[in-house]
Amino acid sequence: MTITRKPNLSKFTSMGVGGRPRDLHEPESFGELCELLAVLDDPFILGGGCNTIFPDGDFSRPVIRTKRLGKLHVEEDGRVYAEAGVRIDRIIRQTVTAGLRGLEQLAGIPGTVGGGTAMNAGNGPDACFSNYIKKLHVISPEEGSVETIDSKEVPWRYRNWGMNDTDAGGSGSWVVVAVEMELQPGDVSELRAEMKRYLRRKADNQPLNEASSGCMFKNPGAGPSAGKLIEGCGLKGLREGGAAVSGLHANFIVNGERQASSEDVKRLMDRVIEQVYEQTGCQLEPEVVFARDLAFV
Repeated sequence: MTITRKPNLSKFTSMGVGGRPRDLHEPESFGELCELLAVLDDPFILGGGCNTIFPDGDFSRPVIRTKRLGKLHVEEDGRVYAEAGVRIDRIIRQTVTAGLRGLEQLAGIPGTVGGGTAMNAGNGPDACFSNYIKKLHVISPEEGSVETIDSKEVPWRYRNWGMNDTDAGGSGSWVVVAVEMELQPGDVSELRAEMKRYLRRKADNQPLNEASSGCMFKNPGAGPSAGKLIEGCGLKGLREGGAAVSGLHANFIVNGERQASSEDVKRLMDRVIEQVYEQTGCQLEPEVVFARDLAFV
């Protein structure tokens, strides 16, 4: 296990903002993770940091980062086993190379398997991570040990796996440590072409070269997407400190010059929510996770 004292959290998130936690723990086994959850006070579980925004200044909670849980097995019969720290792009490329169909539809999604499962990541409302998961290896808040559950036991939601009503980590939270999938065979050349099509579409329409947390708001259940609503309200380019609504994709807030603070991002999101509601009557819901400092709650 690796323990880092008061690291700069902005280096561990794709938005590039945030202060310093008490400690950053990186377990290398399920056993070490279970031990940490048993002894640490209200830890925050961090995956790839692509959907997480930490507050500025000191963060009183310890952080557990699952990056070192990185085992990935892709079998010829379509069975896939991936631990929480495996990058999503890695599992997609390996399954496509193995001629296994399904995950190519998720090409371009950043982050890790743990975070991708907990937020039910996807490309649009239909191509979601949960569609391909058969079993989950999780740590329950009651037992504190690893158990295996069927995907059918999980109350999957749009951009949320539905198992936690509380903040990531801490008391009362379930933690994903690995998933199992069963994929069907496909033609490798066709799968590669489909994967490239998704990647090209993202490159053409999203600010991939700027620091961001991806889509900031969930798409409403009906009607225009969050990005279309924000763009329709004339909010592209709106700024708050070093944070700005992307001119390429309005559902992205970018930290283009790496000068934004977490508070800049939060204030800009609040302004966008207010403006969209005033102009359209639609209440946008954040897709990103703001890590709460429980010392100030």
